[in-house]
Amino acid sequence: MKLFSSLAAVALLGFLLAVFTAQHGCASSCGNNCPATTVFIGSIDDAPLSIAFDENGPACPPISSLVCTGDESTTACTHTSVTGQAPGACDVLVVFNPYSDMRRSEIIHLEFGQPYKAPGTCCGGYPVLGPSVYVIPDNPISGGIYGLGDGGAKEYDAITFAPVDGSADGSVDGAADAGADSLPADAK
Repeated sequence: MKLFSSLAAVALLGFLLAVFTAQHGCASSCGNNCPATTVFIGSIDDAPLSIAFDENGPACPPISSLVCTGDESTTACTHTSVTGQAPGACDVLVVFNPYSDMRRSEIIHLEFGQPYKAPGTCCGGYPVLGPSVYVIPDNPISGGIYGLGDGGAKEYDAITFAPVDGSADGSVDGAADAGADSLPADAK
């Protein structure tokens, strides 16, 4: 009889553990079905890029995390990743090296939503609203940045060119930044 009570106690404990983890944790492979919370921006074939990034918005991660990384054995800069830190917008400024790449700077407007809290899921973070991959073509003559939509369709809705001033260096105009988008005005 004592063996039966021990088996019943173990079975009850197993049942309660299964119920608790199904409602409050990740009891299965539900993490494989979570929405994307990180945006990839860069070359999809690991080509070297000569770019820099800046950001602005309530959903942006710390600027120190927005660095161009790559495969250290072949290329130092191929892409960056942006993980939303709150619901809302994060504008990412992509600045091309004016000495090696004549493309104008572009702004990618990212949006992150409320955390995904469906019953029984273990998804965390702030889901990306829109494409989670933005491609920077390897060659300047290949065009501007685009998002990869459903089925690989190119999406340009979230991309704008950064305004330039009339100076000889073609730098981004701080006054235009403050009005047209959420990027801060350059200190002058």
